[in-house]
Amino acid sequence: MIEVDGPGARKPERLNEIVVNGELTAHAAHTITFEELVQIAFPEAPAPDATFTVTFRNAQGRRREGELVDGQSVNIKKKGTTFDVTTTGKS
Repeated sequence: MIEVDGPGARKPERLNEIVVNGELTAHAAHTITFEELVQIAFPEAPAPDATFTVTFRNAQGRRREGELVDGQSVNIKKKGTTFDVTTTGKS
C-alpha cells in the first residue's frame, strides 16, 4: 500500500489479488495483459523459442473465462481472478 501523510494525501492504493499458476500475487491495475502475465509466471524466459498459452477464469465483466493471446488484456476482480500460464516450444 502507498500512503502519504499531510496535505494532498492520497488514499492507500488497493491491490487486486490474483492467482497465477497457483501462486497468489498482487496487481495494482484493474486490467492485466498477456505480456504482464507471462512476465509474472516466467520472469526468465524458459527458452528463446518458447510460446505461451494463457487461460483465465473468474474475471470481471462479460468475459469471465477464456484464453488470452499476445496483445490482449482482461479485467480482473479485486480477489480471485485465476490464470494458468503454460509454455511450449515451437515445433
